Amino acid sequence: MGRGPKQHLKRLFAPRDWMLSKLTGVFAPRPRSGPHKARECMPLLIILRNRLKYALNYREANMILRQKLVNVDPRARTDVKYPVGFQDVIEIPRTGDRFRMLYDVKGRFTLVKIGQAEAAVKQCKVMNVSTTTGRVPVVTTHDGRRFRYASGKISIGDTLIVEPATQKIQEVIKTRVGRLAMVTGGANRGRVGSIVSLERHPGAFDIAHLRDASGHEFITRASNIFTLGNDEKSLAITLPKNRGVKQNIIEEREQRLVNAEAKKQGRASQKKRRH
Repeated sequence: MGRGPKQHLKRLFAPRDWMLSKLTGVFAPRPRSGPHKARECMPLLIILRNRLKYALNYREANMILRQKLVNVDPRARTDVKYPVGFQDVIEIPRTGDRFRMLYDVKGRFTLVKIGQAEAAVKQCKVMNVSTTTGRVPVVTTHDGRRFRYASGKISIGDTLIVEPATQKIQEVIKTRVGRLAMVTGGANRGRVGSIVSLERHPGAFDIAHLRDASGHEFITRASNIFTLGNDEKSLAITLPKNRGVKQNIIEEREQRLVNAEAKKQGRASQKKRRH
């Protein structure tokens, strides 16, 4: 029987939100141990090769990273299996592109293009508040960051607006009723809505009720919500397509028809200009 941690991953058992084809290979890159859990992140190889199309294969992606051309939370990363998770910022200085890793309304990872000013800040969820040697207060976030001598008003579940370059906390967003939040787990992962109520259930899971921009209400575990801001106008980040509002089958079909008609008209106008 083999000993030690697993080093390989079959493509059939890779997370669904990676959206890998099961017919293009046997194995998938297994993320390294890092700030995110293995099933809550995506390797840099998948991002460069399958999502951004900067590389055609593993070898090209490895050559790009070895030249330190890709930064993750302003540090250059050279490992093709480095885990990139929720709210991480990917920057490619050579092309000037910057992306933030978020979820779409179907619970899949999506890369949202952002500007230079927005790339300088990151939102981190507080996962634990403790004290270390000498009674020094320590705050631990969802991406493995540790802040010593943090404010005593910070509690588990709050969101910190952090400047990764200086590792300083700029603002603290408390998780309360009326705040805007995104669901990061469960069947509603990727949906965005305002918190309607928070139910406490001692000995069981706390429940959060949310309402999206279209007026639909949904519930999830309180541990699955990630507070984004006080309201939609005060957001420090750019939301993905549809801004976290889930559509039904009929609405999705109508949206596809509208997009197809717009593309058709655009092609027709280009032909007229050529002639």
